Amino acid sequence: MKTGLMGYFSNAPAASTGKKVLLIILGITLFVSLVLLGPIMALQQTVFNPDCVASYVNDIDVPAMTHSWLMENVAPRNPALAKSVELVVINFEPQIKEIMRSCVRSIYAYILDSLKKGKLLDTVTAQKPLVDDLTAHIQALMDLPILSPVFQMLGINAESVTKYIDISQINSLFDMLEQLAEIESLAVILMSGLVPLLLLVIALLAAIVLIARRPGFILGELGLISAISGIMQCIIILPAGNMVKSLISQFNLPSLIIDWMLRLVQDFSCIIMIYGGALLLAGVVLILIHSTMRRTGQ
Repeated sequence: MKTGLMGYFSNAPAASTGKKVLLIILGITLFVSLVLLGPIMALQQTVFNPDCVASYVNDIDVPAMTHSWLMENVAPRNPALAKSVELVVINFEPQIKEIMRSCVRSIYAYILDSLKKGKLLDTVTAQKPLVDDLTAHIQALMDLPILSPVFQMLGINAESVTKYIDISQINSLFDMLEQLAEIESLAVILMSGLVPLLLLVIALLAAIVLIARRPGFILGELGLISAISGIMQCIIILPAGNMVKSLISQFNLPSLIIDWMLRLVQDFSCIIMIYGGALLLAGVVLILIHSTMRRTGQ
């Protein structure tokens, strides 16, 4: 029995030419669907998953960051207070990280929701003016009755906060979001395409089985399609991920955001590798079973 796409012509069940052509079309469609399924599934688990991004907070060394800031801004005036705050941060680090995770999750979910609704560009446009008068907005926050005494005790003012903020980096982030808004239609398809694509794969498998009705043919051809689809994940998708990493490194963004974006690409690539490996393994198993059936004359 021949394998490969030409095997549809020579080894397909005795049927009309129309059915054989239909099997070829179904096989090619299944191949394309399996190749696309991996990236879309990986995107759902990483880029379009607020919980994934929020989990990166776990890698932040909060006590070290706090110590550096306190030594520069508070310790020169009040060493005892700086030490006390540092001890509080160390003791309550889990609770602080949980608050940070909640904030990151909410902000990221808000961005994704705006993207899905086609309102990301409007959201970015509305937030840009806040950056132009950042010092005034931070001062207004510090003047709140519940917060003002705390900031005064720590010797913190709006100027000391804004000197750590690079406005150009914030504007670069806005520019990146605006570019994302330009492809929002594609992003929406990727965000919501996993379930329809899974259903399509199941429907294609069922159609091939019902039309072919020859176990040897089905195992051989599905094994070949699965194996090639798995290999394609490594040939096409993974190099694309490395290209995206190179592009991200060129952005003028805060180092933390750059690190998180690179981490997203890395997690995306890992899922692709697992998915591609599983497809390749399944394909090899099916081909081996097919070969065994040929040798035994089944």
